Amino acid sequence: MQPPMQQAGPPPSNMYHPPQQAMMGGGLFSLHKFLMIGVILILIAGLIAVLPDFSGPPAEVDYDQDSDFAKEFAEDTESHNDLVRIMDSLATILGMAGVALIGYAFVREAYDEDTTTPALRIALLILGSVMLLQLIGSGASLSLSI
Repeated sequence: MQPPMQQAGPPPSNMYHPPQQAMMGGGLFSLHKFLMIGVILILIAGLIAVLPDFSGPPAEVDYDQDSDFAKEFAEDTESHNDLVRIMDSLATILGMAGVALIGYAFVREAYDEDTTTPALRIALLILGSVMLLQLIGSGASLSLSI
């Protein structure tokens, strides 16, 4: 007697490759995931923006009043101002990416047919569009002074 033949099924998925159905059905998108990532990026941007304030600008009392006092103080003040500009630029980039992710999530959710009511779909579409247009309208000027 022969053993029963095994039927061919879909190959099992492992943790490195999601199931093929999830790839085809758009299952990788989740409103909650995009909202959470966007909010986390905005919070990180807020933290990065205040990092230079922890140490503050150089103070005159920290230097010896010798002949090189003015030169050292000017160099340290300039380097602190450069740090502030770089951190602000980085915070702006992260904040804009967070707002863009949230806006994209709202627009994508509005086009999903599984949303409960047409009013919710319209509200999400308007809110997402306003968020994305606000990014475009702000100019996104991230110039660094060299």
